[in-house]
Amino acid sequence: MADVSISVVNTNSRELLLDCLDSLRGVDAEVVVLDNASEDGSAEAVQERYPHVRVIAQRHRAGFGANHNTVVRATSGRYVYVLNEDTTSEDWGLERMVAHLDANPRVAALGPRLVYPDGRPQDSAWRFPSPPVAALGLLTLGRKGVKQSGGSTARDVDWVMGAAILLRREALDEVGLFDEGFFIYSEETDLCRRLRDGGWRARYFPEVTVVHHESQFSAGIPERRINEMWRSRHRYWAKHHSAAGARAAALLTGAQYGLRALLAAGVRRGDPGF
Repeated sequence: MADVSISVVNTNSRELLLDCLDSLRGVDAEVVVLDNASEDGSAEAVQERYPHVRVIAQRHRAGFGANHNTVVRATSGRYVYVLNEDTTSEDWGLERMVAHLDANPRVAALGPRLVYPDGRPQDSAWRFPSPPVAALGLLTLGRKGVKQSGGSTARDVDWVMGAAILLRREALDEVGLFDEGFFIYSEETDLCRRLRDGGWRARYFPEVTVVHHESQFSAGIPERRINEMWRSRHRYWAKHHSAAGARAAALLTGAQYGLRALLAAGVRRGDPGF
């Protein structure tokens, strides 16, 4: 049984997917690609170029969590590395990540350092979006007290981004897989919250760096992206907070986004009042 099963979900991102798999050459792990009803020949390209990679060619379109759950159920590695198709790394550092999890048996989710293609750091770990955290986000416009990624040492965090997250199968067996009621966004937040509630921990692990190209299929449709993010966040709040708490978190978060948009508009106009 492989220690690590790598789950890569792809939706119409053939070239990014092939770059990801090129980057994974030589990695000692089971690699499974779930093709999410792509129409660009992604599944065929992988089968031709990487015969050692298992392909699940799915004919229907499903969400992030549902797709990765399909791979989790179809594999048996002690750890499952959930990856976006738009990730690459010069050194995936799987041996170091597995060793870290083996040495810390209550850590169930390990998130590497993420960077943009130009090397700039990308925020990848945050505090849970509770009403108090939403209030703090409004007061600081999200600049302080909310983000938990950064620095050079491994440390516990509330949740890590699902673009690259190594999960302990034992913990998933205990608390359950991704909630498939989330189509995209917040499913990793929900999972990390359920892991925390079950006595497990999530950790940021900057010893490994992964490049995240941010090209999910909804990224090119800003309105859809915003709607999906907002719908998923509402589902998260409803699951983990009272009705009053969910309303407060939504209002505070909406106010933060509104204020940031107002300030950005003022800067663009050159308004001296901003």
